[in-house]
Amino acid sequence: MLSIDKEDRLAIITLNRAEAMDAPHKSLRAALYDAINAVAVDDSVSVVLLTGIEPGFPEGLDVSMLGAEPMAGVDGTATHNPGAAIRHCHKPVIAAITGAAIAGGLELILSCDLVIASTNARFADTHLHVGVEPDVGFARRLVQLVGPQRATELSLTGAFLEAEMAYEWGLIGRLTAPEDLAHTAHHIAREMARTPLEALARRKKLNVEAAA
Repeated sequence: MLSIDKEDRLAIITLNRAEAMDAPHKSLRAALYDAINAVAVDDSVSVVLLTGIEPGFPEGLDVSMLGAEPMAGVDGTATHNPGAAIRHCHKPVIAAITGAAIAGGLELILSCDLVIASTNARFADTHLHVGVEPDVGFARRLVQLVGPQRATELSLTGAFLEAEMAYEWGLIGRLTAPEDLAHTAHHIAREMARTPLEALARRKKLNVEAAA
């Protein structure tokens, strides 16, 4: 379902497309939640890179259920919420996206400290269309990144936002060619990991407080 590899103070959490496509969304949520919490307390890790087996966060992956539970019949929407785990992690979390990040998948990347996407990536807030309750604070984070009018357009239409426009709007921090995504994401993550963890944690906390 997912794997964790560690190298040079970097933890790479890779979602396995083939396994994740067949996994119940609660199991996938729980696995990612546990993985984030595990690397958060691992003293050998300074930076976390969240990615996927080629082609990375793909269209077929059930990302729509990674960050949220259905509106009906819910017994606690915060249970095993990987987005919350990312926000509470004191280490920088980078997402590398090549496919579609939709609904809960969009929530997930909005919780990350940096999003690097290929020109093939697409983004959509389809909560209203799929009957999913957004994660607490999702609307606030979306407005902070793209502004209230653009956030309203995305949320009320459910339309896809192509990578180039997502970059122009500030939804993602870095845009690359598909063949350059892995190299770029790993390079940035390793550069961050060269900084002492205490300094990284202080600066992440400062950035979070500044955005609040």
